[in-house]
Amino acid sequence: MLNNSLLLKPVIFIINLINTSYENSVLKRFIEFIFGIFRKLNTFYENSFASYLARSVTNLLKNSAIIGFFIGKGRFSRWWEESLFYRIINGIFDIPSKLLKNFFQKHEEFFGESLTIRLIRALLSRLEFIVGLFLIIILAVPHERWNNVYNVGIALVICIFVFINTVIQRHWVFNFKALDFTIILFMLAVTLAFVTSLDPSTGLKYWLFYLAGFLMVLGIVSTVKNEISLQTIVEMFLWGITIIGAYGVWQAVTGAVSFDPSLTDPNLNFNMPGRVYATMANPNNYGEILIMALPFYLSVILNSKTFLKKVVYMIMAVFPLIALFNTGSRSSWIGFAVSAIVITFLLNKRLLPFVFLGGLLLIPFLPPHVYNRIVTIFKAAQNASQDSSAKTRVNILKTVWPMFRTYMFTGVGLGTDIFREIVKNYHQYTKAVPPHTHILYLQIWIEAGITGFITFVWFIYRTIKNSVIGIYNTTGPLKSIIAAGVASIAGILTTSLVEYSWYYPRVMVIFWTVLGILAAAVALTEAKNRKLSENQ
Repeated sequence: MLNNSLLLKPVIFIINLINTSYENSVLKRFIEFIFGIFRKLNTFYENSFASYLARSVTNLLKNSAIIGFFIGKGRFSRWWEESLFYRIINGIFDIPSKLLKNFFQKHEEFFGESLTIRLIRALLSRLEFIVGLFLIIILAVPHERWNNVYNVGIALVICIFVFINTVIQRHWVFNFKALDFTIILFMLAVTLAFVTSLDPSTGLKYWLFYLAGFLMVLGIVSTVKNEISLQTIVEMFLWGITIIGAYGVWQAVTGAVSFDPSLTDPNLNFNMPGRVYATMANPNNYGEILIMALPFYLSVILNSKTFLKKVVYMIMAVFPLIALFNTGSRSSWIGFAVSAIVITFLLNKRLLPFVFLGGLLLIPFLPPHVYNRIVTIFKAAQNASQDSSAKTRVNILKTVWPMFRTYMFTGVGLGTDIFREIVKNYHQYTKAVPPHTHILYLQIWIEAGITGFITFVWFIYRTIKNSVIGIYNTTGPLKSIIAAGVASIAGILTTSLVEYSWYYPRVMVIFWTVLGILAAAVALTEAKNRKLSENQ
């Protein structure tokens, strides 16, 4: 038998040779140069006014009673859970399920012999997989084969499955405690806008779209029982995003989408290829969905326990990221930049200089048409009249403003159908009657009145506030998921300053899906903290 040392000598020699070559290589000097820049940037940031301001704000938030009122959990939440209104809403769902559950338990031996019942119980015990599958379907079905009513049907089916589980599974309930009371107020304002609409018949389908969003939130928070089930929903959601991301990359590489002058100003975007849209209605809708999903790739990568899984999700993230650049959606690019800044700040604000530097270093490697499209953002900011898209938005606002002043308190009713019917009675600064205001917040205000606008802003504010509290009160997987959710919402809300992002109901239902994931993660965090405090 050969001596082991003789066998190891060639291996050791090769390792030493590689190590010596690396120590004297240009690669090592380049890596050290890059890390040197990063260290200097980090030192500069730590000694900068921005760092001082961030530390001061953090201390102010911790020590100020006034600001604590705005960032604390507050009395409203306790009032909501103890209120008669909460008990009524909870009872609408809880009482029927309790009655049927009692009947089921009395005859459980009989039902237990049924193969059908056993199969249903086994299938619905992992409802998170069904929710994830539905999300993949929502994303993957091509636009020409999609009907927006499917959103309503899917959300309703998820809640029906939850209801069945409350009957046949032990310890399963509709988790209304995970919902903030402001989502109920917003839904009441939306329902009031539907009932008092100038034309209620046209607003029914739009009310159903809002209902689908609410049911998605309720379905997700009632499905998620632990971190594993939440992670499953997030990961299956990302598989759907990867599918449509790969489809978008295929469209870009093969040139399957031709240039459309109705979507892009040809004078400012010379030689730009067609803007990809994958399975969605248009590139802007596609970009809006991508920016809501991309932060969650980082959360899964951070939460993955094996190196292989981290690499898999890194590779998966490349497809939607490349596709996002090929949407040509400038508002989505800005939204993505905001989401990247937000998630970095929430998870490790010391990395912010590196994120900014990385963004700058990326610019020289961008395709020429992407670079030129980015340049048009600054041109539009300097002079809106030079950019057809910006000019159209300005003219829409001039057209809508008199209508807004007339209906700012009551609203005209839900939906872009009635919006178009009313706005065409005013002087048109655009070539055609505008389909919407191109601003989510203004559209909600005009449709649902001032109560709809206030309750929506209040709901979003409390969602972000509760999420940030959750981030600083937890560690591990939940922290990164909540941070990703906040970044996702921050990105789409930024985009919504210049886009009516709910115009396409599939974007709207993904928006509410992210809110459901956030609510579920925050609820798990609070339950975890309560258990820890009880054990102390």
